[in-house]
Amino acid sequence: MLYSIIHNLSLITLKLFFNKVSILDKDKVPKNTPVIFVANHPNFFMDPLIVGSCCPRILHFFAKSTIFNSSLKKYFLRKLNLIPIFRKIDDEKNMGNNANSFIKGYEILENNGAFLIFPEGISMGRRVLEKLKTGAARIGLEAEERNGFSLNTCIIPIGISYSDLVRFRSDVMVRFGEPIYLNEYENQYELNAKDTVRKLTGGIERSLNRLTNYIQNDDIEDIVEGLELIYKMELMTELGMELDDKNDDFTTSKLLTDAVQWYNIHDPAMISEFRKKLNEYLGLLRQLDIRDEFLDPARQEVRKWGKTRTIIFLFLGAPLFIYGLITNYLPYKIPRLLVKTNNKHLSEMASWKLIYGFILFVIYYALGIMLFWTFSANMTLLILFIMSLIPSGNFALFYSKSLIKYRQHVRFLSMFYRRRSIVFDIIKQRMELLKLIDDSKNKYIEDMS
Repeated sequence: MLYSIIHNLSLITLKLFFNKVSILDKDKVPKNTPVIFVANHPNFFMDPLIVGSCCPRILHFFAKSTIFNSSLKKYFLRKLNLIPIFRKIDDEKNMGNNANSFIKGYEILENNGAFLIFPEGISMGRRVLEKLKTGAARIGLEAEERNGFSLNTCIIPIGISYSDLVRFRSDVMVRFGEPIYLNEYENQYELNAKDTVRKLTGGIERSLNRLTNYIQNDDIEDIVEGLELIYKMELMTELGMELDDKNDDFTTSKLLTDAVQWYNIHDPAMISEFRKKLNEYLGLLRQLDIRDEFLDPARQEVRKWGKTRTIIFLFLGAPLFIYGLITNYLPYKIPRLLVKTNNKHLSEMASWKLIYGFILFVIYYALGIMLFWTFSANMTLLILFIMSLIPSGNFALFYSKSLIKYRQHVRFLSMFYRRRSIVFDIIKQRMELLKLIDDSKNKYIEDMS
C-alpha cells in the first residue's frame, strides 16, 4: 500500500521537478522472470526514485545501512521495500550482517521478484564510473546455484544520464540495456565461482559504460565539456541528428567522449594543445561575461526571427510572469538557499532540493489557497486559482530564462559595438579551436577506419 502511494507520488513529483524524463528500451524488461537491475549512481536518492517510477516491475531496493538509523525509519523503509546493505566504508565490523540481506535477495529472485542495486556503492556526482562492487553478481549467481540454475534470472543494466545534476527543470534520460542471463554462467561458476563473479561484474561494467556518457579518466572531463559547449550542436547537425532529441544528444556526447578518450591514450600532446587553447578561449568568455552561442554564426542565423518573438513574448508575458513569481518564488528560491547554506555534496543537491521544495510548495500552496478563499469565497475562482499555481510557476521560470538570455544578447551587442576588436579576437580563437577539432576529427576517423 505504502509502496504504491510513494510510487505514484514519485511519478508526479519527478514530472514537476524535471523538464523531461526520457525512458528508452523499457520493453527489454521481462515480465515474469526474476530480475536484478543494476544502475549507475550519480545522484543520491534521486536515482532510485527515477528508476522505481519508470520501471515496469515492482522493485526492492538495496540501500546503504546508515539510513536505517532509527526504529521509525526501519519500519517505513522496509515498507518501501528497502533492504540494508552494509558497506566497508561505513563500518567494517557490520559487514557480516550482509548475509541476511543476501538471503533476502535470494528469496526475492526465487519468488520471481526484482530488485535494484547500485554496484558503485557510492554516489559521487562525477562523470567517472566508480569501481563496481560484486554484490549484484554474487547474489544472482548464488541464488541460481541454490536452485540448480533453474530460475532464469537476468541482470539488466540501466544508464541514468542527467543534463544537469543540480538544476531544477533539467532533463534526465533512463536507458535500459540488454538482459544478461545468469544460466549462461552455470558451467563457469561450477569450475571457479570467484572468477565468474569477477567476470560477470566486468560485463556489467562494460554495459553501464555503453549506457552512460562516462569517461574513464576525470583528467579529461574539461576537454569533453568544452567540446560539448563549442562543437556538439555543429556535430549533431553534420550527422543529421535532431537537436531536440535526447537520444541523439546522448549519442553525440558519447561520440565526443570516446574520441577524447582515444586521443588521451594515443596523442596526449594534442589533448594538451587543445586544453591550452580551450582555457584561453573560455577565460575570455568569462572575463567578458558572454556566451559561446553568441559567437556561433549558425545559431545566430537561426535565432533572427526568434529575437523578434522573444521581445513580443517578454512584453506580453510580463503580467503572467509577475503572477507566477508571487505564487511560486519563495518555495522555489528557499530550497536553493538551504542546499547552498548546508554545503550539500554535488550528488545530493538535487535530491535535497526535491525534498525541501516538495515540503515548502505544499505549505506555500496551502497557505495561498486558504488566503484566496478568505478574500474571495468563490468556489469557481478558487478552483481556477488552484489550477493556475503550477502552470504559472513553470511559465515564470521559462520567462526568466528568456529574459536572462535576451539581456545577455543585448550586452553582447553593446560590447560588439564598443569593443569590437576584442570580440573579433575571441571569434578568431573560436575558429582556431574549431579548426583543431576538425583536423583531429579527420585523423580520428582515418585511424579508426
